[in-house]
Amino acid sequence: MARTIILSLLAVVLPFAAYLFWLRFERWRERLPPEKRPVPWVPLLAVGIVLALVVVFGEALLGGAPAGGRYVPARIENGQLVPGQFEAPVK
Repeated sequence: MARTIILSLLAVVLPFAAYLFWLRFERWRERLPPEKRPVPWVPLLAVGIVLALVVVFGEALLGGAPAGGRYVPARIENGQLVPGQFEAPVK
């Protein structure tokens, strides 16, 4: 779950980072003085939300536990914490 949240947040931030990188590259290439340019917030946010939805749907379709699997909760074995996990179904 944490992985999905982190990937979704990165997907939202990625268009902004790409825009800033492109802006810096253009300024460096053109050797232009920094100018005030309005940031296209709505298109960047829309692209970020679409990317986040792709991440969430991708995780839902490709990730997760096997069908019919059994959940084994977290436990302590020999003083070590063994995290909870899904076991594949026994055939």
